[in-house]
Amino acid sequence: MSTAVSGLVKIGKTGTNNYPERMRFLEANGYYNVAGLKRYFAIELEDYDDKESLLHEMFSKHQVGTSELFALDQDLIRQLLLSFDGRVIYPEITNKEKEFDEVATTRKQSALFSFYRKGLKNGDEIKFISDKAITAIVAGEREVEYGGQIWKLSPLTYKIFEDKGQLNSSGAYQGAKYWEWNGKKLTELSDK
Repeated sequence: MSTAVSGLVKIGKTGTNNYPERMRFLEANGYYNVAGLKRYFAIELEDYDDKESLLHEMFSKHQVGTSELFALDQDLIRQLLLSFDGRVIYPEITNKEKEFDEVATTRKQSALFSFYRKGLKNGDEIKFISDKAITAIVAGEREVEYGGQIWKLSPLTYKIFEDKGQLNSSGAYQGAKYWEWNGKKLTELSDK
């Protein structure tokens, strides 16, 4: 699950029969004093107890206390879970391999994107292409300030589409494609 805190995700397990009710409960009540939980990705797996333990062990240095909260890139978790043999429950997708490749491409492009290389500096305002009233302020090489929080572009773009009820089927976004500066898409700006 994603959380209201950018870069903080919940990694947990529940039975397939209990999944809808568990998601409704967490979305309504939060977890470990963290609110704003939203479904992000779920996969039905064999040996899910062992796989959850493995994930928690792998990411233990990113774990918040003894909770199921981790300071991690949600797309990294999604890509890892897509590599497991299992049936995707949420979001409903038809082609795991294609989804894996899309997430990998998005992560690679996000890692390579730099506001500074594109000629922007801290304090510059960028606009959401499909709704120019939505703006964010560059706050680092790969971060923006929006709504009083610091975001990377892909998770922020996901949040905006989610808030508008317009998520694509994959839930993966190359954030720079959806923002512009001085009338040009960020992806169209040349590296300096």
